[in-house]
Amino acid sequence: MQPADRRLPLLNEMQRLTDEGKHCAACPGHCCTAVANSMQTTPLETQDVLNYLRETGRWNEDLKTALRASVTKFRLDQIPGNGKRSYLRRTYDCPFFAGQSLGCTIPREVKPYGCLGFNPTAPLESEGKSCGSDQNLLAQREESWTGEAEANEELRKKYRLWWVKLPLPLALLEADQAGF
Repeated sequence: MQPADRRLPLLNEMQRLTDEGKHCAACPGHCCTAVANSMQTTPLETQDVLNYLRETGRWNEDLKTALRASVTKFRLDQIPGNGKRSYLRRTYDCPFFAGQSLGCTIPREVKPYGCLGFNPTAPLESEGKSCGSDQNLLAQREESWTGEAEANEELRKKYRLWWVKLPLPLALLEADQAGF
């Protein structure tokens, strides 16, 4: 199954909201910075982003250095919890956020599900006040792909991963080190 297929319900809802004028174009990107971003990804989501970065030639030492700097700056490798459940999610600046008018440099078809499910609910949002995570939609998406839990477990076993979800910069580095 292609990454975009697993994201289809989220992509459709984003398009519907955009058609209603509810989009991120006028916002400074609070949800992508340490103001509000605590995005964590599963092994499968991480693999999708990592594959995209490799296919486009963006997975290189400069990016890895930037990811390591993000992990250090925001202490993303200091995870309270047991690796299966984090009791406190750390906020961080997403290394793929290019700034207000430029937005995210990762295409929607491979973005983490949580990013796609976090949208404004009011037109012309400019401060992030109407934004939120559509937990119902995210749960529906998860229920519609019954093989996804198994795919994540297979990746965890194959690459001997200790984690279920991690902040994106740390997940990418861990996946690369594991040999994804």
